[in-house]
Amino acid sequence: MKKMFLPIVVVVVFGLAAAFGQDADLLHKASAGDPAAQVKIGNQYALGQGVARNSREAVKWYRKAAEQGYPDGQYRLGGLYDVGFGVPPDPATAVKWYQQAAKQGLPDAEYRVGFMYDQGRGVSKDDTQAAKWYQLAASAGRPQAQVKLGEMYETGRGVPQSYKEAWKWYFQAAQQNRPEAQFKLGKFCEQGLGVPENTSEAIKWYQLAVAKGDSEAEESLRALQK
Repeated sequence: MKKMFLPIVVVVVFGLAAAFGQDADLLHKASAGDPAAQVKIGNQYALGQGVARNSREAVKWYRKAAEQGYPDGQYRLGGLYDVGFGVPPDPATAVKWYQQAAKQGLPDAEYRVGFMYDQGRGVSKDDTQAAKWYQLAASAGRPQAQVKLGEMYETGRGVPQSYKEAWKWYFQAAQQNRPEAQFKLGKFCEQGLGVPENTSEAIKWYQLAVAKGDSEAEESLRALQK
């Protein structure tokens, strides 16, 4: 009977996986300790893709990957603690996992660490730390970090105030179709902040932002065209 037990278990587990649309090979890899596969299984449970949505299972699989030092698992586990999905909300624990992933150079985690310092969520509010982590994520091409870093340079929070630096980061985000950055470029062109005043350029940027539903840009464009 013992010799038959393992094959029966394998058939049952993999049979259930197939029945629920879960890839048997992926589940086998995850169960054997492959962190990339564990994150994929966690994603399936978090999103309800091929399996019934199950927050606790998502936590379990992300944790397995995170505890092996896998940055994507750490980042995603941090996200569950951040929003309280499958675990009680715990911003401090979220920061801990975000930081572990960020220290390995994961740009999305760098952004989240910056955001947590920016908001004082799970850590003491610290504009200098926020700017530092936004800078890393922005340099890696994350548009949401580019917008936040632009805002910090525009206002001089955590960094020396500089419209030129703000323009630089807003422009990079605008090139990735972030409407809030396009609105900011319109504002800078209209008011001559860091660049020569240029109404036609302001209209161009406002129009791009309006096309993506930015209400502030719509108001500014209407006022400028009166």
